[in-house]
Amino acid sequence: MAYKRIILTSGFAMFSMFFGSGNLVFPLLIGKETLDTSLYGTLGLIITAVVVPFLGLFGMILYNGDTRLYFNKLGKLPALILISMMLSLMGPFGVVPRCITVAYGGLSVLYPTLNYPLFSLAFCVLITVLIWRSNRVVDVIGLILTPFKLGGLLLLLLIGLYHAPEVSPTTLLPQIGFSTGLYLGYQTMDLMAAFFFSATTVAYLRQNLKPGADGRTLFQISLKALLIGAALLALAYIGFVSLGAHYASSLIEVRPESLLVVIAEKALGSLALPIVGYTMAVACLATAVILTILFVDFLYMEILKGKISEKMSIFITISSTFIISLLGFSKLCTILGEILAVTYPALIGLAIGNILAALTRIDLTRYAFWGILSLNILYKYGVIT
Repeated sequence: MAYKRIILTSGFAMFSMFFGSGNLVFPLLIGKETLDTSLYGTLGLIITAVVVPFLGLFGMILYNGDTRLYFNKLGKLPALILISMMLSLMGPFGVVPRCITVAYGGLSVLYPTLNYPLFSLAFCVLITVLIWRSNRVVDVIGLILTPFKLGGLLLLLLIGLYHAPEVSPTTLLPQIGFSTGLYLGYQTMDLMAAFFFSATTVAYLRQNLKPGADGRTLFQISLKALLIGAALLALAYIGFVSLGAHYASSLIEVRPESLLVVIAEKALGSLALPIVGYTMAVACLATAVILTILFVDFLYMEILKGKISEKMSIFITISSTFIISLLGFSKLCTILGEILAVTYPALIGLAIGNILAALTRIDLTRYAFWGILSLNILYKYGVIT
């Protein structure tokens, strides 16, 4: 296969992009809550955290990674508002503060007296330092992080499952286990990430095409890379949900953001705690840096149109991140869960509508998005039942 190396590289890159901070928590939480119905929880998680995001990625591939073209089907103003909302939730008002809480959860087991507000402030300062002069630091973090993160997590997964205790029985109905996985899969917010990370993947593949290669070749290798990334992500989720289910009895009083570190201690002993704790912290830092850069660039260029300096945009973003991070992991997840329960199905409708429009020229995108969003809002506020 002429493009085998490129396809494998892109597939692993997709997996690495999607397997961020929330992905270290929610599969374990699903296993902990669903126990011997975790198979159904895993199925729900795979639907909302694998199939749906890669559906969005597939749609973006059909639009050559052009975010503006993809969303402008809703109209220019609605597209701007929607993109602003998604980048805000992935940036200073959602995922980045959650990254801070997860990083703290990984390190607080090692340092029980660690003060959270001071840790959050230090984390925000570190993000600022990393993005202040150059975005190239993201590449450096990625090169160091990816093999370390994947190697450490794979080791934990294999040894943890090998020494795992029996799963406790539960009276939980299978459909409840399935809905738990489905709901917590929303919280990964990977569909939103797919819309913005896809441009990088498409650009990389296009740059590595042989002279004379056409759009059909780009589509074929993109699809193969997508399937590899999706398969790796699904396997990781299956393993981590299983870990959460097997070690649930040891996780009863443990905060969600500290689940992985406690499992590491049970499976590998106390010597594993620093490795897993710092791996989580660096993984969260890398995710936070990338998402902060995305938001700062959008705020500076699209919202403020260069009316203030880029440095001031960074200051506004980091200040907002710090304030929101003080809400804590559980409160953040509750707020995000409420928002995503309404908006995520509409984004799925948008993804399916855009795929249909690209493949058949039947454009129902606008009707799918606004129709589903309207029904969800009416259902949320009890207008319809």
